[in-house]
Amino acid sequence: MAIDMSEPASRMPIVGPAPGLRSLISSLRFFPRRFWKFPIIRNYSVRVHRERGAVLDTDGRIIFTALPHMVEAYSAKLAGSRSIITLMGGSRLFISNGTVIGPGARFNIGPGANVSIGGRCLLNESCTVYCREQLTIGDDCAISWGVRIMDTDFHVLVKDGVRMSESAPVSIGDHVWIGSNATILKGVTVGDDAVVGAGAVVTRDVPAGAVVAGNPARTIHEDVDWHWM
Repeated sequence: MAIDMSEPASRMPIVGPAPGLRSLISSLRFFPRRFWKFPIIRNYSVRVHRERGAVLDTDGRIIFTALPHMVEAYSAKLAGSRSIITLMGGSRLFISNGTVIGPGARFNIGPGANVSIGGRCLLNESCTVYCREQLTIGDDCAISWGVRIMDTDFHVLVKDGVRMSESAPVSIGDHVWIGSNATILKGVTVGDDAVVGAGAVVTRDVPAGAVVAGNPARTIHEDVDWHWM
């Protein structure tokens, strides 16, 4: 039977719990001027640490939820399942409407750094985002369990007496699927519709529509497409 790859089929449906007391408290705390719109929907614990001048923003709703049809529904009951967002001075985290963030996610955004995540994405359980400069994720992306995305090495390398850059922007396109425990390193651009295999370590750009796998990641298929189950 042929699979309908039309645009609606390629997008994750916007899912989430009904707004409750937890959602109201978080919305009041972080978006007091529009709390009645419930810009934050959550059914598990979320901790946000913001230093002076740091911004957490959305153009709709950010959904922190353990999806009932996936394993997060069980792991959310375990200790340490809360998500933690750390925004250092002058940094910004923008998450567009309908993006779902699973339990145990971590965002560590350095001073003056900027992270932008598109709409209708899924960042699954225990994803980690480290940013010291610039990191963007497009719309309709599926980011699986344990994925690490970082635009920095955190350490300085010196070659021939010259300090090498420890940070470089990361860009992930629209409708990208990143498999469990994959790592995206600094300076990488992942093209639209690409697939990154489980456990891959991505050190160079990924063409649009390509499937990459391995350490370091290499192209194993081209001109593919994928869709949500």
